[in-house]
Amino acid sequence: MMKPLLSSFLFALAVYTAAWGQTDVKAQFEAANAAYAAGDYEAAIAGYDSILAERMHFDSEYNLGNAHYKLEQWGPAILHYERAALLSPSNADVKTNLTLANAKIKDRIESLPSNGILDIWERITAPGLYPLWARIMIVAWTLGFGALAWRMWVVSFENRRLLGSCAAALIAVGLMVMVLARSASLRIESSRSAIVMALESAVRNEPGSNGMTLFMLHEGTKVTVVERNANHWKIQLANGNTGWMAAGDLTEV
Repeated sequence: MMKPLLSSFLFALAVYTAAWGQTDVKAQFEAANAAYAAGDYEAAIAGYDSILAERMHFDSEYNLGNAHYKLEQWGPAILHYERAALLSPSNADVKTNLTLANAKIKDRIESLPSNGILDIWERITAPGLYPLWARIMIVAWTLGFGALAWRMWVVSFENRRLLGSCAAALIAVGLMVMVLARSASLRIESSRSAIVMALESAVRNEPGSNGMTLFMLHEGTKVTVVERNANHWKIQLANGNTGWMAAGDLTEV
């Protein structure tokens, strides 16, 4: 008797905690939106930051980018638009605002021709799609193994064959979606993109201030991090140029 009661209590507590958390986030988000609407962008930034310190939240990332944009803080604006784009790659508003913010920065980097297949893979493994792939994986496997279990109790050969085929297809779908979920998870864990946050930063041919300066980068420029040490990161630009920068001048997307 005690075990079912304890289980029910723990389940109710978990549901209550989750609901309370959602309510708290909603209240924080509405307060930050109110500050933004009133023109108090600093307060809005603090509000959105408090949400993002606890969880991924597309609307907070996007609105945080907008708040920094209003303050003409191009580096932070681009950083948060890029993070919002990771969570929702096809969002038209994010793309538009990111284009507007990039038009404000000093550096103009010409991209190398892109690989179409790689672009498609990056879209379907975007970090923002991780919850979707995870849910589909769980549903597919649940249905697949459920069909296998049901098959054991069915007498008709035709029904057994049908259930077996359905189970195999569902488990295969679950495995394929698991690869997508894992890839999206890895992109969350190991971001390789960063935004220059310093007004100006030297890119050198080796780590440290003794290296020869190859070129300068300015606030808001997006780079790809290809190697790291304690104080310096080796970066690559969209045009293929590489060099070492002070890690403190960059913030990961």
